[in-house]
Amino acid sequence: MPGGVHFSSGNYGTGPNYLLFLTGVVIMALGALAMALAYVLIWLAGHFSGLPLSDAFQGLANPGDVPYRVLVQIGLNLVVFLSFLVVLRVSPLAGYHGAEHKVVHCLELYGVLDYDLVWTCPRAHKRCGTTLLAGFLPIPFVAVPLLSVPVYGAPAALAVVAVGWFTRFQVGALIQQIFTTKEPTPRQMATALRAAERLLERWRRDPSRRVPLWHGLWARGFPQMIAGVIVAVQVLNWLQLQLPFWMDFGHVLR
Repeated sequence: MPGGVHFSSGNYGTGPNYLLFLTGVVIMALGALAMALAYVLIWLAGHFSGLPLSDAFQGLANPGDVPYRVLVQIGLNLVVFLSFLVVLRVSPLAGYHGAEHKVVHCLELYGVLDYDLVWTCPRAHKRCGTTLLAGFLPIPFVAVPLLSVPVYGAPAALAVVAVGWFTRFQVGALIQQIFTTKEPTPRQMATALRAAERLLERWRRDPSRRVPLWHGLWARGFPQMIAGVIVAVQVLNWLQLQLPFWMDFGHVLR
């Protein structure tokens, strides 16, 4: 989360609701920055190659204007994805993510929360959601565009799906190591340790506690983060509609 780490057992959670909400907002804001970065990169590539890549990115190009259209679409998808990874890597969220993984590894490897031991633990974790994404993202990014290729498109798409799924642990670990986590600062590590200690303390009070499904989802923070995403999407849509008017403001004054 921006400003902290959220640990949850499903019965107990450690993050305040407003920070969980803000996490959804921040993720969407990072996505918007990534789209802007991707557009700049694609525009530059189109400028130097002479191809209407920025039009293709916006869905404005005619199919005949872009040679090797399927490969171009796959390339555009990968540029957007890599742009998001780069923006995420630069943000503080990657440091908190790294701290989270190190703390979990420390508990699993040593059974204790120790400030010195936790720094020696790895940042990539096989149960991170990045691993699941690594297995599914080849479907929309690569497999779906390949389906439009006659004859060989469907077998190629199935091969991509199979390779993506069976290599998800290796690819997920690589993405974590390079992009979605980074070495935490001492403050970020201390925050993660405090969150883990708080969760363990609450768990020890009643290890056998069971809660309803809705309570477990709330403790994990999904509803709060989804609410943040929805609000951020609405704000970004409003900004997108207003941007042409703001950019033409000088023309109105003239």
